[in-house]
Amino acid sequence: MNCDAETVEWFTETGRSRCRCTTCGEIADRCLVVDGALRLWHETAGVFVRDPSGRFLFFNRIAFPFALTVPAGHVERGEVPEVSAARELQEETGLQALSLSLVATEPIDGDQCRRGADGHVWHTYVTSVGTEPPVALDEGEGDVYQWLTLDEALDEPLTFATRFLVERHRSRLVS
Repeated sequence: MNCDAETVEWFTETGRSRCRCTTCGEIADRCLVVDGALRLWHETAGVFVRDPSGRFLFFNRIAFPFALTVPAGHVERGEVPEVSAARELQEETGLQALSLSLVATEPIDGDQCRRGADGHVWHTYVTSVGTEPPVALDEGEGDVYQWLTLDEALDEPLTFATRFLVERHRSRLVS
């Protein structure tokens, strides 16, 4: 409903189900009802950036979930995941992806985000950089970046999805 109240009641009018907001009185043919048993999924594209010594770029998220992660974000409507991955990499680090190699596309149940999803379908890419480039983090995303081996990263607090991806696709990330 337009007033954003959660006070919706369903009724039948001329043989049709309709809804009414008991706060503002608006009547509509449909409304969004969030059912606690419903699992919400989003689509995400992320990039593991590897340097010549085999370390990867991680940064500390300052928004939920608060942990180390890789450059990643939601795939925008109508956007191809590879384009999303390159866009997120540039937005969050200032780095341009010269080439991205697809590691995997898979659902990760339990990967919660601040926008309310309970899981994400991840499009995971890897890219290599010639040297350890300077990184300019988007201040809205993270506050510290670091280059870690995958073993070092696994000893740190990682986001749920990042840990899942490192553990599941380690061999594809390092090759």
